[in-house]
Amino acid sequence: MKAYKSAIFLTVMFLLLGGVFWFSHHKNSTREVSNIKISFTHPTLLLDSLLVNKLLTQNLYTQSKLLKESLDLNMLETQLKRTPEVQNIEVFKLPQGGLAVELTERKPLFEVTSGKRYFGDAEGVLFTYQSIDSLSLPIFKMDSTSISIAPTADLIAKLKTDPLLEMELKQISLSNNQYTLELKSFPFEVVLGDSTQLIKKLEKLKIFCAFQTSQDSLKGYDKINLSYENQVVATTL
Repeated sequence: MKAYKSAIFLTVMFLLLGGVFWFSHHKNSTREVSNIKISFTHPTLLLDSLLVNKLLTQNLYTQSKLLKESLDLNMLETQLKRTPEVQNIEVFKLPQGGLAVELTERKPLFEVTSGKRYFGDAEGVLFTYQSIDSLSLPIFKMDSTSISIAPTADLIAKLKTDPLLEMELKQISLSNNQYTLELKSFPFEVVLGDSTQLIKKLEKLKIFCAFQTSQDSLKGYDKINLSYENQVVATTL
């Protein structure tokens, strides 16, 4: 009889302990992620902690509330990288609970005007934006919306490494596979041609700009063409 009672007691205790463990695990696993620490790798122009937190919330609670224990961080990172303004993002679980997010925003390099206005970065990724007065970016105009932006983005990145073009590049246009530039301090249009022999073309441009600044005889031209070998062809309209 004692053995029977002991067996019942042990069974009841086992069930109680199992129930407590299950309840504790269930309560912990269903706890929503509420503590999110957000940091940026460099100062941002387009994103802030509030907006990133909103993006995280949208992805955390799509269809149903995801459980902390079942969060797929790789899946979450992949979803957030689909946001055009996000260049890179890493999500970590914190030891004390919650998430840590480290985000790199895309750096605007130029503007695109083609119906809507966009930012473009050095990789040719486009993203919409509201006008930011503190930015003074060159404008890219193209004759077709179906062309790839990547080659032009690469060209603009190279142009911006030159001290003169970093300050002076106002607009770059592409038509029939030929690039033309507009400068801020000089009234003439610059025909660059294609993106080959860029160093030689920029040297010719800088020499012409220097001579035009110092000599009246080189003023009054409306267009200069850098695509010819070893010469600059200047014309009036």
